Amino acid sequence: MLLASASLLGATVHAPWQLYLYTGVLGAMGIAALGWVPMGVLISRWFSERRGRAIGIAFSGMGVGIFVIGPLAQWLIAEVGWRAASATLGAGALLILLPLVWVGAQEPDARAEGAPRALPAAPTARTGPAHRVLAWSREAPRPPAADPTLRAALRTRDFWALWAAYFLTPLAVFPVATHQVAFAIDLGFAPMLAATVFGFMGLMSSLGRPAFGVAADRFGGPLAATVSFGCTAGGALALLALETSPGGGWLVVYAVLFGLGFGARGPIITAMASDRFGGRRFGAIYGALNLANGIGAAVGPWFGGAVHDASGSYRIAFLSSVLFSALASACFWVARRRAP
Repeated sequence: MLLASASLLGATVHAPWQLYLYTGVLGAMGIAALGWVPMGVLISRWFSERRGRAIGIAFSGMGVGIFVIGPLAQWLIAEVGWRAASATLGAGALLILLPLVWVGAQEPDARAEGAPRALPAAPTARTGPAHRVLAWSREAPRPPAADPTLRAALRTRDFWALWAAYFLTPLAVFPVATHQVAFAIDLGFAPMLAATVFGFMGLMSSLGRPAFGVAADRFGGPLAATVSFGCTAGGALALLALETSPGGGWLVVYAVLFGLGFGARGPIITAMASDRFGGRRFGAIYGALNLANGIGAAVGPWFGGAVHDASGSYRIAFLSSVLFSALASACFWVARRRAP
């Protein structure tokens, strides 16, 4: 209701404070209620094995939404204006999401919720640098406390490493994702083409999220996260290459690489956090972790815009995506799985 109301009321905006209220407050509350935290907690209660794969598949729906909504919103704006487009999208969200949430968002029964959770199998003993890296990445976690509390989680290195990873990830992603369309238009690309590339990037993320979720189950969260951040950094550099070599090819490279990494860390962090802090209070712990994501998501787009206004270019903002990707990747290794 809140998310749909934000778009419906957005069609009536006549002053900046209304935009801040409808989008920044109502829309944000609606997205939070439908987003990472409730979905991640619910899925973590349903699945104890191959959790990364399950969460990745569920989160891939966000990528499909970006693929559909980006070009659709641009088409509606061109055809009927932004006010009617906002109202149409809000009505569509209400008609589609309300029945889905009402029917599908069900808690597991007591037997499923209380079932013992299997820990990932410890890696077999092998030799060689490659096998040592894999073993370091996917060693079985220590058995968690019977029912870890938020206070107990706050005293662990794992929590703060994942918190830092959640904070740094949107700093690597949103300065690029938020300004990608404006950047392409500034270089002379048609608005509809830029919006289509944005949509295609979302489609690629619907493939990357389950793929990296499977990789987290198979090779461990740190290694999967590192590869996904490599995709993010490579995509940012491909977009930046348009300044010196304008052409559609770099846009395709950007959409593929950046899209594969876009949102891939959510399933990985959720699976790793659930392995360590799963229990009746996991919702509070996971919500505290997502505070970092919210702060980073608030700073990231502003940072990209501020850098552009100060320098007249997105170059520094896009290069910073590479730096933040490296720092966030290191956080996953700090919170790596360790043998009991």
